[in-house]
Order: sequence, then structure tokens, then C-alpha cells
Amino acid sequence: MNIPKGLYYLAATLSLLGALAHEVLGAPKVLQPLAETDLPKDVIWLHHFSWHVGTVAVLVMVTMFVLAARREDGRIFGLLASAMSAGFAALGIGLALFGDAVLWGTPAPYPWTLIALLGFVGVATSPRKD
Repeated sequence: MNIPKGLYYLAATLSLLGALAHEVLGAPKVLQPLAETDLPKDVIWLHHFSWHVGTVAVLVMVTMFVLAARREDGRIFGLLASAMSAGFAALGIGLALFGDAVLWGTPAPYPWTLIALLGFVGVATSPRKD
């Protein structure tokens, strides 16, 4: 296997593990306590929706990394998936820095930087098909 494909597959695997952890470990830790608050139901259920949208977005990113690895013209998929992960990283780090430092104690700021770097190195080492 060549280096870019390996990097794309590694980024896809880490992203898939992130999506699974988000749903299996994170959802009960975040959504159940939220449901037990006195917040309005629309706020609670909008948070549920947003939580699962995040998982769907990561699964799309997984798909794009796999397409980047499997397709001869897949470099653009690697670029888009890496940009998504960089956006997630910027969001997590930005919220921890400028919102509340408590976020540093969660996984939010961490994995997406590594995944973005893996993807961008995959893009940089992929042959161009211009």
C-alpha cells in the first residue's frame, strides 16, 4: 500500500472510532443528563439533533477518506475530509480557548487535529491527476 492510501485509511479508521465513541460513550454522558434538566423540550431535542448531526458529519468524512484511498481521482475527497477535520479541530480548540476551558477536559479539541494532519499529508503526497 502506498503512503497516501495508508494515511487516508488511518484517518478514516480514527474518524470511525471517533464517531463510534461519540455515540456509544458520549451520547449517554451528555444527552441523558440534559434530558433530566428543566430546559425547554425544544432546546433539549435540538441538542439531540445537533449531537447526531455531528456523528453523521464524521461518517461522511470517513466515506470521503475511504474514497480518497480507493479512487485514482480521490485526492479531492482527501482534501475535503481533511478540511472538515481541520474545521472540527478549530471549533474544539476555539471553544476551549474562548468559550470555556472545561472543554480541554473532553475529547473535543484533540483527535481532529491529528486526523486533519494525516489527511493533509495524504493529499500532499498523492500524485496529482490534473
